[in-house]
Amino acid sequence: MNRLTIRRSILLIIIAAFLISLCSCVDQALPENPDVTPDISPSSDISSASSADQLFTARYDSDFTFNPITGTSPDNMALVPLMYEGLFVLNEELTAEPVLCASFDTSDGINYTFKLKPNIAMSDGSTLNATDVKYSLTSAMQKGRFVGRFKIIDAITAADSLTLKITLKSANYKLPELLDVPIIKSGSINANYPPGSGPYYLDRTGAPRLLSMAAYRDAASMPVPVIYLKACSDTELSVAFSSQAIDLFWDDPADSSDISILSDHEIRYYNTTILQYVGFNVRNSLLSNANLRRALGLIIDRKDIVSNIYSSHALAAPLILSPAYSQYDPAWENSDSDPLASLSQIFASLQMADDDSDGYLEINKTPFTLTFIVNADNKYKVAAAQMITDSLKTVGINVDLKKLHWDAYMTALTSGSFDMYYGDISLSADYDLTELLSPGGSLDYGHAASSGYQARIDDFLASADDAKEKTAAQSLCAYVSENAPIIPVLYRQYTVHTNKNVVSGMKPTPSSLFYGLTGWKITLG
Repeated sequence: MNRLTIRRSILLIIIAAFLISLCSCVDQALPENPDVTPDISPSSDISSASSADQLFTARYDSDFTFNPITGTSPDNMALVPLMYEGLFVLNEELTAEPVLCASFDTSDGINYTFKLKPNIAMSDGSTLNATDVKYSLTSAMQKGRFVGRFKIIDAITAADSLTLKITLKSANYKLPELLDVPIIKSGSINANYPPGSGPYYLDRTGAPRLLSMAAYRDAASMPVPVIYLKACSDTELSVAFSSQAIDLFWDDPADSSDISILSDHEIRYYNTTILQYVGFNVRNSLLSNANLRRALGLIIDRKDIVSNIYSSHALAAPLILSPAYSQYDPAWENSDSDPLASLSQIFASLQMADDDSDGYLEINKTPFTLTFIVNADNKYKVAAAQMITDSLKTVGINVDLKKLHWDAYMTALTSGSFDMYYGDISLSADYDLTELLSPGGSLDYGHAASSGYQARIDDFLASADDAKEKTAAQSLCAYVSENAPIIPVLYRQYTVHTNKNVVSGMKPTPSSLFYGLTGWKITLG
């Protein structure tokens, strides 16, 4: 069921919505930040407008900062690419394109040299240098939303003002895919709004807004000189958006909240590297058998889950790598022509049969029940787990689905009090599965990891060219499918909403809702 109920509003509703928005959705001043005072003027004069329709306004959260490394507000972090840039940005295929990086080279996938573009202006009037980049990446390794991404880094050195050297602990030719981390001014990690090199900067002299930075290299190509910011709760958002008091907002279409938008508008979905999967506790003697785990995977109808629960706004994942992965080949998928026959053979080999005719299989005439846990705080995950449970019961596997709130769910995972669990992981863009499938990995709750998976992950990351990478990717997918330490279900998608016919040329990516901003056209009024 689609969480966004979209219908055209009649004229009276729109008028009422607009009037309500003037009272209920009030701009709130951002807290002062004594650490940073931007002094670059906007690229063009700013004139006041008489109505909301003549302003381009994005949703933000006034209670949180815009620090692009330590910030925690999804709404604010969605706007970060307007103010901050990385060495690279992920495109629609989730591969890296250079932004602040002029060139890079590596001979072994371990030792990298990056050359920065010269004369990159920062919003405090300074010029970007390698020390800023080193500081930003080092800070991201220590705190904030990118912690864990750079465990592979051994050392970072600023060789000169425009040269950065990075040494890894092991080979990874996909390092550029990890370097979309926003770069801030050296020494500013504790600032609420540190200086950056993006096309806009935050103006805090009045109503919160982002002003085009005159010194930005593509300032003349920005679609608007000002992007206004408005804070709204979820309950206020529909009215504010319908009345065009807000023109753009980011959303997770399958989080724990529901947003109902009354007006007809435009929704753009983009792929992520968030994998949802079924995990197993292999210390259960039954689930220690890879054949049975693989058989359970045959029963899961991924397309049905994507269609009926996620309204077709996710990618069914028959393999461990996303169908959106640039080298993905559908020919790798093991399309079993007769899955029921395969199931019957596997059940027979394990001496599983319904000897007491109660509708459920026994093992050597001994009944069994699999405990399947899911986080009860997200109704979409619960619905997916319920659908999987029903499918397993249909073929005779007795399953007890336990819907646990977050703390209880995590306690069950860490203590091993489960047979199966429905989980998710936000993978880095290099698809490094180490934490999930390597021995000692922090997410190996079911003790299914092995050195065999780690060897194939290492080969995949260490592939020096496309041909080698594709071969290694196929090998990784095949090995995981054969041994079934987990069963991949789907890869998530996120959304960005804009009012109808306001924005054209928009192609959001996991790195940036504003990817290709110079190609945007914004039509107001």
